[in-house]
Amino acid sequence: MMSATGSHEQKTRGELMFEKILFPTDFSEEAKTELSCIAGIPGIREIILLHVIRQYPLPMATEITEGLALQNAEGYLQKAKAYIASLNPDIRVTLEETTATDITDSILEKAEDFRAGLIVIHASIKGTMTGVLLNHVSSKVLCRISRINVMITPHTLIGSLTGLKYEKFCPMIFSRILCPTDFSDLSLKATALAGTMQGVGEIILLHVVETGGSGLYPDKKVKAAEIRINALCDQLNAQGIKARIIVLAGKPEIEIPRIAREEDVSLVWMGSTAHGCLHDFFFGSTVHDVIMNAARPVIVIRSAQ
Repeated sequence: MMSATGSHEQKTRGELMFEKILFPTDFSEEAKTELSCIAGIPGIREIILLHVIRQYPLPMATEITEGLALQNAEGYLQKAKAYIASLNPDIRVTLEETTATDITDSILEKAEDFRAGLIVIHASIKGTMTGVLLNHVSSKVLCRISRINVMITPHTLIGSLTGLKYEKFCPMIFSRILCPTDFSDLSLKATALAGTMQGVGEIILLHVVETGGSGLYPDKKVKAAEIRINALCDQLNAQGIKARIIVLAGKPEIEIPRIAREEDVSLVWMGSTAHGCLHDFFFGSTVHDVIMNAARPVIVIRSAQ
């Protein structure tokens, strides 16, 4: 069991992650819906609303076009600020607009500049204004090497965030957390961090034994994993956190989304070292596959390297 001092430090890091959130917006209805959801999540103190207009290496006339686009964006950002104030007047709102040749780089740079603990972005952002192009930005933010944590909300979920669904995935987003673990240091730290979140109800610890590539048979690997994950579950229970385990054999990118649906979790919480887009292209990314198929919000905890 961790010391009282260690527990306090971990809780502080968990709270800090949600105190300051960077939200890139394209002013679409989906973005507005997610903004209302973010405002309801426990622990938020400040939202940085960021709008990035893609800059193209064209003649001087482009400067005039970008200037007009920035003026239009200012009006939209002010409306978004007023909207957040109507939802939760205690949240501080910072407005930021800029032009950039690479939208993803700009998002990550602004997150670093503002020292945001989390970037929140939905999985399919489509620009609605001239000069705005945020298609596939979520995938690029996810695979770029960065120390900033990322929260991805599936496009299919955003359109249905009303009533009980809104309550579950917004103010009660930590009510049932699925924490896949491969027993790596990052995975274990990510799981411990999940237990410090305000409003956490239940944590489901999941380990998927990948079949093949080992001398042990799947059933033996499952039993060995159960011993390790039970110890982790006991630690959470000892801290007063309701936790249970699921261990099975299969492919993580398939089983994690399936369990998320079957257990009807409110959030999937995963660690990622963010090797970079080139690595993900050649070797694949479990995190990316989970986000595309889980139909649940996914928080990606970055390594501190």
